[in-house]
Amino acid sequence: MDPQARRAPPRLMIITDDVAPRRHARSVLGTLARAFDAIVVDEDVAVAVVVRARGASLDTVAGLCRATQQVVGPAGVAVVVHGHASLVASLGLQGVHLPWAMVEHGLASTRALLPPGALLGVSAHPRHDGDVCAIDGADYATWSPIFSPSSKHDPREPLGLAALAGHPTPVIALGGVDHRSAAACLAHGAVGVAVLGAVLGAADPALALRQLLDATGIRGHRQRTRRSPASPSRATLGSTLGSTLGSKLGSTPPSRPACP
Repeated sequence: MDPQARRAPPRLMIITDDVAPRRHARSVLGTLARAFDAIVVDEDVAVAVVVRARGASLDTVAGLCRATQQVVGPAGVAVVVHGHASLVASLGLQGVHLPWAMVEHGLASTRALLPPGALLGVSAHPRHDGDVCAIDGADYATWSPIFSPSSKHDPREPLGLAALAGHPTPVIALGGVDHRSAAACLAHGAVGVAVLGAVLGAADPALALRQLLDATGIRGHRQRTRRSPASPSRATLGSTLGSTLGSKLGSTPPSRPACP
């Protein structure tokens, strides 16, 4: 793929997972609402939430995407769906992220489903054959695990920072990344970082998000102006939506370590 034709990938991705917030008796939507309630990101697609719901029906995934848009859209955050490219155009999402099982036979058919400017990202792991970070047609590839993940047990040996350099497709570092290691990932060749537990499993999601924004150099965030008394906060909206949807985001646990 011509590098000039690639869409700029996000510098910070939050991949949904319901296990991490459940430790704090929260839903995914409620946690995202807390994290983004006082934040506006001015840079286009600098931050993205990847809506992942393994095993859920297409209608359920669509509902989760709409709910996520309501919660994080006002903060200037992109919403990317995991695996369901057909929803991108119909819901006005910013892109799709594909697990490796959907990548092996090429990306042309997926790209054809996407509107102009939509992101197409893929999951990649060193256990796959060949140079999986030279994937023609992808805007970026997550590369993992860089460190030992905090959100789940992963028997694979961490790759370390040196594994981030030298890939022809832009790489986003995934696996055990938090605000303390994000800057080092960027310095070693990653174009961005992806997290699960670092935000969703944090005791204070808003603080965790602010620290990650600072670490990744996303300086366009600011506190929101005060709402009118009649306007619900995103945290209230997230709690309401989370209760209504039953916190389905990422609710089907994998039977093996899976590509996020």
